Amino acid sequence: MRPTDGLVAGRYRLGEILGRGGMGEVYRATDEVLGRPVAVKLMLPVPRTLAASERFLREARATARIRDPHVVAAYDFGEHGDGYYLAMELVTGSTVSDEVRRNGPFPPDRARHIVRQAAAGLAAAHRLGIIHRDVKPGNLLLGDDGTVKIADFGIVRFTQDTTTTLTSTGQIVGTSHYVSPERALGKPAEPASDVYALGCVLYQLVTGHPPFMADDPASVMFQHVQRQPVPPSELRSELAGEFEALLFWMLAKDPARRPTAAQVADGVPPPISVDVTETEVIPSRSRRRPVVAGVGAAMALALSATLGMILETRGVDLPTTNNLSPGRGAVSPPATTPSTVPVKPSTSRSPSPEPTASRPATPSAGESEPRTGRLAEPKSSVQAKSDNTKPGKPADKTKPGKPKRPKQ
Repeated sequence: MRPTDGLVAGRYRLGEILGRGGMGEVYRATDEVLGRPVAVKLMLPVPRTLAASERFLREARATARIRDPHVVAAYDFGEHGDGYYLAMELVTGSTVSDEVRRNGPFPPDRARHIVRQAAAGLAAAHRLGIIHRDVKPGNLLLGDDGTVKIADFGIVRFTQDTTTTLTSTGQIVGTSHYVSPERALGKPAEPASDVYALGCVLYQLVTGHPPFMADDPASVMFQHVQRQPVPPSELRSELAGEFEALLFWMLAKDPARRPTAAQVADGVPPPISVDVTETEVIPSRSRRRPVVAGVGAAMALALSATLGMILETRGVDLPTTNNLSPGRGAVSPPATTPSTVPVKPSTSRSPSPEPTASRPATPSAGESEPRTGRLAEPKSSVQAKSDNTKPGKPADKTKPGKPKRPKQ
């Protein structure tokens, strides 16, 4: 809650609000003790999410531990009213999502430069056992000098902390458009999960949309597990070759086959063996790949019926003018059931109209905490047609005439 005198902790003079999310509000502020501009995040007075106070505290601890030029620095933390405040480095510029929405898809060199910087920040976090779990364009700040900084560690996971957890068993936190296949299957987030999310960001930077789109989290996550995105070279021919190989290396279904964040940051070339048509979730030497993929899908659908989820699909920023987007990816929903995903993969890759983004026009620096929902099994687009009438000759019409006399 903003103080009536505009002063927090006796030193931070609040100015304009920069963003509002589920856990807090971010303000431009001035540190009157040191005389420097800062960003101050205030926890909202009414907790709207799971363990809001503890999550806010964990965000402050995670941000304070990471010292890297590609991670927003934490300066100060303390109690404020019924909650807490977090004073951070003020990044003058915009978010990467702002840039994509305003200017459309990036040139491949610029997109790769942004992702390599973000990967450097993730690598620094991973070395400390910190998993971000919500890598997306809205959480990548782009400074006026072109420097990329990762923000919002609100749903961070500490891999070395085995004593406490803020996520209930079977719950998935994050933004569904950037959730890795293994997390969609209910497994805990690991460094490779952040790399996959960053791969989804890279895809969006060059195409204008995430690799998978749908109207509900269930359909999006089903596609993460079971589908392959449309190769971006089909939308922009200049993306073929090493760029596309890097992208699909980061988007490998099996986390063991992805590069590390440090490899992405260092520009390590993708291996020659990267297969953009891979559909397996778990590597197998068996030739029956469709069976393996089917098992992965069955696992996803089984989990979808029972697991609670904390997901967000509305945080996707799409440019207002973008004629490159095939809309919902390689699979176009049937006209009769627009919110479902077909059970069988579709070979059609014809463009379909792009859905309208439901996110507000002005994104917040501390974007809204993921909403709670429940993952429902994607329905089949094949509907049985019941018809018991057999075709045949039409019934003969009785012609008018004299009635026949009955036989004696």
